[in-house]
Amino acid sequence: QDERNQVLTSYLWVRQTWLDAHLTWDKDEYGGIDSIRIPSSYVWRPDIILYNNADEHFGGSMETNVVLRSDGHIMWDSPAITKSSCKVDVSYFPFDGQRCRLTFGSWTHNGNQIDLRNQLGTGDLRDFVENVEWEVLGMPAARNVITYGCCSEPYPDVTYTLLLRRRASFYVFNLLLPCIMVSFLAPLGFYLPADSGEKVSLGVTVLLALTVFQLLVAESMPPSESVPLIGE
Repeated sequence: QDERNQVLTSYLWVRQTWLDAHLTWDKDEYGGIDSIRIPSSYVWRPDIILYNNADEHFGGSMETNVVLRSDGHIMWDSPAITKSSCKVDVSYFPFDGQRCRLTFGSWTHNGNQIDLRNQLGTGDLRDFVENVEWEVLGMPAARNVITYGCCSEPYPDVTYTLLLRRRASFYVFNLLLPCIMVSFLAPLGFYLPADSGEKVSLGVTVLLALTVFQLLVAESMPPSESVPLIGE
C-alpha cells in the first residue's frame, strides 16, 4: 500500500461465471465432452471493471482462456494486478487499521441487463501471500444497487472491503521508542546547573532529534489534516 499517494496495489484472481444460452451442446453427441477451454476473446464477456481504479493504464484482466461447459455455463478465471484508490486514516499511526474498498461493476450494462452478484460473502484468502507490514483481517463482500444521476436504471456493483491492520512492531522499535527516549532527555535540561553552559545545547539537540523523527513520519504519511499521535 502506497500510503502517501493513497493507492492500494492488489494481486487478484478475478473469477466470473455466467450463462450463455447460445453456447450449449449435447455432450452425448460429441463423445461425452462436457467442457472445453477456449480463448476468452471468442465468447461474449461482461464489461466488469474496477470502478475506483487509480492506475494510469486503465486495463482489465489478462486474456486467459475460459472454461465453457455443455450447459452454457462459462467460468472466466484470470489474474489481475490492480491499483485502487484507498482513503488512508493515519490518526492512530502506527497502531492504525485501514479499510480499502474494491468496487467491481459493469460499465455500460445496467441492472436490467446484467444482474451482478457475488458468489461468496467474502473474498477467498486461502492463497493470500502474507505481507510484512500489513495483516489482513478479512475481505467481506457486499452487493450494492445504485441509481446515478445520469440514468434512471439501477446499476449493481459488488464491493469487497479489504480490512488491514498495521504490524506495529517495526515502528515501535525503530520510531516510537527512540522518540520516547529522546523526549525523556528534554526535562533533564532543567536539572543542569546554569553555569555548565549546556542547557541550551541539550535543548537544541533534543529539538533537532525530534524534528528528524517527525520528518521520517511525514515522508510516508499523506498530506492530510489528521495528525498521527506520534506527531502530536
